[in-house]
Amino acid sequence: MRGLTDNRRFIIAFGLLLIITLGYIDRVNMSVAAPHIIDQFDLSTGQFGLITSVFNWAYIVFLVPVGMMADRWGARLILPISIIVWSLGAGLTGGALGLTMLVIARLLLGAGESSVYPVGNLVVREWAPSKERGIFTGMLNAGALVGPAVGAVIAAYLIAAWGWRASFFILGAAGILVGIVWSIVYTTPEKSRWLTNTERQFILENRDSPITPDGAAKLSVGALLRMRTIWGLMITQGCAVYTNYLFLSFLPLYLTTEKGLKDVGSGWVTGITYGIAAVGSVGIAYISDRAVKNTDVLSGSRRKIVSLTLLLGLPLLALPWVGNFALVVILISWILLVITAAITLNFALAGDLTTDKSSGGRVFALVTFGGNLFGLLAPIITGYLVDWTSGYTAPFLVAGVLLLIGSFTSRYLSNRPLQRSEVAA
Repeated sequence: MRGLTDNRRFIIAFGLLLIITLGYIDRVNMSVAAPHIIDQFDLSTGQFGLITSVFNWAYIVFLVPVGMMADRWGARLILPISIIVWSLGAGLTGGALGLTMLVIARLLLGAGESSVYPVGNLVVREWAPSKERGIFTGMLNAGALVGPAVGAVIAAYLIAAWGWRASFFILGAAGILVGIVWSIVYTTPEKSRWLTNTERQFILENRDSPITPDGAAKLSVGALLRMRTIWGLMITQGCAVYTNYLFLSFLPLYLTTEKGLKDVGSGWVTGITYGIAAVGSVGIAYISDRAVKNTDVLSGSRRKIVSLTLLLGLPLLALPWVGNFALVVILISWILLVITAAITLNFALAGDLTTDKSSGGRVFALVTFGGNLFGLLAPIITGYLVDWTSGYTAPFLVAGVLLLIGSFTSRYLSNRPLQRSEVAA
């Protein structure tokens, strides 16, 4: 039995959790500051959603190039540069004097954050034994919940104390510090000096799937896009990320306009719901690892779990008709939990199906691209539907339909390994 000294690899998992948390703190800061930004720049809800989505324009443009750069130069170089870039974008948001500068700041934020999932999942491939890929990915993706959980509360207090601009300055400076620390600390298991030899050997012997075929050819982006599986992974990711971005962009504003909460109140409720979801989503990822054996990573177990988890998010359709506030909090927490778990497990499934580790950056970049292409649309569609229908019923209905589509897509398309033999199949 391995002792505590043989679990040092989880330091990397916690590091990934911290980085994703930081990125989502910078994202949710925009949502918490929404009432002030709308007033400052005289925006409608739809216009605010459009400006929020600018983040995703840069995000999706840089995803695949960043994934390819990660395959070539590694996480130690690409990730800290990205953190510093998005932190500068966060700081510039606070200094925006007009819409043009605000748009430029959102573009910088999106360009910088485009690396976190392709490179983060590449780090998981480097450090996680195949049987622990779910929990490593779960901790990485839990940052998407811990960030809003912590960030919503911090941003609310910073805004209340010093104004909305100061919140962006302070959080941006924190990001630059994290980027510098990562560049100093991170390395691969082969080069790490703080691993025991026993743990290093354990990682190197078990981090790739035992069914990986010998001599699997390196896959280009074009080759991947000719495979049904990659489209299944991308569409599934998109259907889940749409709901995730709906809440990330509009939950504080929804709580303010529909439930009558103010800055600190909406910040705390946002923090509580995301905090509950963070713990639960990691738990589901852990259970997934226990349910998937080394010998059946391609047999469908993980895919079926992804499909089922998406269906568990359908209670969001009832949200507009729930009047009890405590039940609203429970329902939102549940939706965030299962949606984040589905995103996490779809990434883990992508890792299971990637037979060539040198193509990992491309695979994860494409999956993330699919997610954020839908994510780009979520704040725009939601904002204008709220304006046109005077409520959130229609936006929740759109999200529910997409969850059904994602469940079907995962079940029936993401079922073949990503290897050259599929191209000819």
